[in-house]
Amino acid sequence: MGNVHTLHKLEKLSHKAVIDAIFQKKGKSIFKTPILLAYCKVDLRTPFPCQFFVSVGKRKFKHAVDRNRIKRQVTDIFRLQKHRIHQAIPQKTKYAIGILFLGKTMPTHTVLKKHLTAAIDEFIERVK
Repeated sequence: MGNVHTLHKLEKLSHKAVIDAIFQKKGKSIFKTPILLAYCKVDLRTPFPCQFFVSVGKRKFKHAVDRNRIKRQVTDIFRLQKHRIHQAIPQKTKYAIGILFLGKTMPTHTVLKKHLTAAIDEFIERVK
C-alpha cells in the first residue's frame, strides 16, 4: 500500500450516513479536551481498516482559514499515527472515526498532538 505515512483518498470518510451513524447511538467517543474522537464499527467499502474525517466548529472559528489550518494539523498528526491504529484494528473489521476539535482558541501543534495522541492511544486500547 505504498508509504506508511501517506494518506489515501479512500481513507477520508465522506459518506453522510456513516458520519451520522458515528454520532447517533451506535458510536462511542473519547474526549480529551479539546479533541473529541468519535468512532463506530461499520461496513466500509475501502481497503483500509478505518476511515476518518476532521471537523472544526464554524461558531468558534468564524474564518475558514483558521478552521482549515486546524483540520490540516489534525489530519497531519493522524496521518503520522495511523499505522498504529491499523495494527490495532482486528482483521476484517472496519471503523469510521470522526475527530472533532471543540476548543475555542487556536491550538499549538504541540497541544493538538498531545491530546490527539492520547485519544488515539485510548482508541487503540478499546479496539484491541
